[in-house]
Amino acid sequence: MNARLTALATVLDVVVLVALGVGLFFAPLTLVWAFEDGFSTELAASWGVAVNGWFLGHGVPLVFTIPPSLAQSLAIGALDSQFQVDVALLGIALLTLLWGYRIGNRDGTKRFPLLTWVLAVGVMVGLSFLLLWSLPAQVVDIDVLDALVRPALFLAAGLALATWAGPDTAGRALMRDVVPGRLSAIVRSGFAAGVGSLAGVLGLAAVAVAALVLVSFASVVSLYEALQPGVYGIIALSIAQLALLPTVVVWAFSWMVGPGFSLGVGAMVSPLGTNLQAVPALPLAGIVPSEVPTFALMIIVVPVVVAFGAGLASRARLVGDTRGGLWRDIQTTRFGDQPLVQIAVAAVIAGGVAAGGGGVLAAVTSGQMGPGRFVLVGPDPSQIALWWGLEVFIGVLLGLVSGGLRRSAVSAGR
Repeated sequence: MNARLTALATVLDVVVLVALGVGLFFAPLTLVWAFEDGFSTELAASWGVAVNGWFLGHGVPLVFTIPPSLAQSLAIGALDSQFQVDVALLGIALLTLLWGYRIGNRDGTKRFPLLTWVLAVGVMVGLSFLLLWSLPAQVVDIDVLDALVRPALFLAAGLALATWAGPDTAGRALMRDVVPGRLSAIVRSGFAAGVGSLAGVLGLAAVAVAALVLVSFASVVSLYEALQPGVYGIIALSIAQLALLPTVVVWAFSWMVGPGFSLGVGAMVSPLGTNLQAVPALPLAGIVPSEVPTFALMIIVVPVVVAFGAGLASRARLVGDTRGGLWRDIQTTRFGDQPLVQIAVAAVIAGGVAAGGGGVLAAVTSGQMGPGRFVLVGPDPSQIALWWGLEVFIGVLLGLVSGGLRRSAVSAGR
């Protein structure tokens, strides 16, 4: 594939991505406009909602200003007539990130990386500006810089992931050339253990959310009935909740880690205690347990166990097939070359990687979801980073050490 075809494919990919993301909101809203509203309202309003949903999916804050007459009729105080919504609908952001990963994995991208990166990010910024410009007059204000930068960041994250994922990528080749072999092994081992721990607990959280949806299906259906959205309204509401589902998975992840998450000021959901008050008027909120399960405190051990497994799995990256104990003769082995020292450094790297990833996920899934008590929703990024980083450090350290003890026992038996 030559440079022109690579450029054309990149531009088309980003255009399709944006059209798909906005269309996921606009298509069901068009059905509501046609069949529920009977063409009586302006389609431009549905377009505005779809574009706002796409921006919110990338974590762009939406500032709502309610007219005084409407605020008075809704019994909203003057201080709450302007509020912000910035909890990301991560389903849209995940689509953008995976699409960026797909673009980054193309053969043309590997041949012309700079061209692809500049075009992909530039086209995303340009399309974000066009979407912002196309918005009709509304009660929602969007910061221009946030609207241009945040969607492009998720696309760039996907491109960066494709640069590093896999054994023959440009990022891995750069690390092999720049970082000395032994240090490279330590960094790769710690990074793999940290990412593996994060992926493992997120996978368990996704399974837990799926199980909660099945168990609480009656509650979810009753909330749908209470809202009375109509057939096409149900379709639109369901798509919006599918976009919110990855955000809920991150909330479940924060619950498993320990600190939990908030559903409003004074309403915490945590293994250490649950205090639910009024929850957001979404059917998906029906899966939130009103009481702490009896096995809740045991759940906190699960992230450590997952990190332990990740440490065992990544030990081969650190020492390969080398036999021997965790501490060798100091006269023949330098302090920095001691297996126990290298294990500790790899565990620190794993904890740092996990803490950073968990903190970022918590940051994009926390914030404000409305006026009043919903100005505080989601997990606390600093607490998630602290708890999760410590759990991964302990688990990976134990996994690497136990792997070393096992190899030492095998060597002694021989």
